[in-house]
Amino acid sequence: MCGMRFSTQELVSEFQHIVLASAGEHGYFERTDSPDTAGPTSLIFLQKAEDLPDQVAVVVTSERVALQVAPVTRALVVSVDDVRLAQALMKRRFDPYLSADTEWEAIHPSAVIHASAKVASGCRIGPNAVIGADCELDENVIIRANAVIEHDVRIGRDSVVHTGVNIGYKSQIGERVNIQAGAIIGGEGYGFVPNKEGSYQPVPHTGYVRLHDDVHVGSNTCIDRGTYGVTEIGAGVKIDNLVHVAHNVQVGENTLLTAQTGVAGSSRIGRHVITSGQVGILDHKTVPDHTILLHRAGVTEDIPTGGKYAGTPAQPLKEYVRTITLAKKVAKLEQKLRKLQAQLDAPD
Repeated sequence: MCGMRFSTQELVSEFQHIVLASAGEHGYFERTDSPDTAGPTSLIFLQKAEDLPDQVAVVVTSERVALQVAPVTRALVVSVDDVRLAQALMKRRFDPYLSADTEWEAIHPSAVIHASAKVASGCRIGPNAVIGADCELDENVIIRANAVIEHDVRIGRDSVVHTGVNIGYKSQIGERVNIQAGAIIGGEGYGFVPNKEGSYQPVPHTGYVRLHDDVHVGSNTCIDRGTYGVTEIGAGVKIDNLVHVAHNVQVGENTLLTAQTGVAGSSRIGRHVITSGQVGILDHKTVPDHTILLHRAGVTEDIPTGGKYAGTPAQPLKEYVRTITLAKKVAKLEQKLRKLQAQLDAPD
């Protein structure tokens, strides 16, 4: 934890909006841990009373478990409604890799920052990072090693750009955005036009990408800039590793795009949509709010209403399950028919 030390009073005060109660004496902790690796300076998130370690500084748990463990531990016991949510919020706050990033000095001497770029207070820029002309970094932005930020990019406060990320020119990045290693934001879209000889000529993509507040972009994900306008990712969207979002796509708030999802150009995805792995969405298609796409769903036509869909072409989940069940029954009948045919064909 690099010698960092946190007050339990600070913990309870900062998260009073989710803390129900606390029991025990206040003190200090140095790191978050799992129950099986915890030590006397650890904060843990406890789901079951029987997993309580012998020594720990802070226990964050449910009201029910708090009643069980408070009498048998010297740790400060903090009760919350949702332990998993508390873990997400508190671990992000007190994990030094995300919050402090003190491995290097604030601006590494090998970083290349254009004279016209504006870097606000609290920013950290790692080794060999490149910040282009007329970029603006708001307070407490972290740019890690070897990231490239092209010209005219805006990045909102408390955002983190990880190692090897490339953010293309004119991209607009909101507050508290987290872009994981190797992602490419605002790269050239895939657009080519054949000439009379049959060779393909590239269509320049001169638009940009806008990521709204609290977006997460996974490693090696590519979000292409618009041909003319914007490729837009709404607030709170969480994108997994190895996802491709093509030019001029619009993704609504709090949508989840999981691994290897592919979204072709100019599609519209609503709010609170969930795609499972390897979902494919054709160009210019619409997926409405509150849709869940399962089992490698292939969206070849607009989805009419929210709900669960699966298969290719995507169909309502109940229909998809019936289709699979029927196919299995047909396969069994085919086996029986083959056996009967073999018996009929056998010599007497």
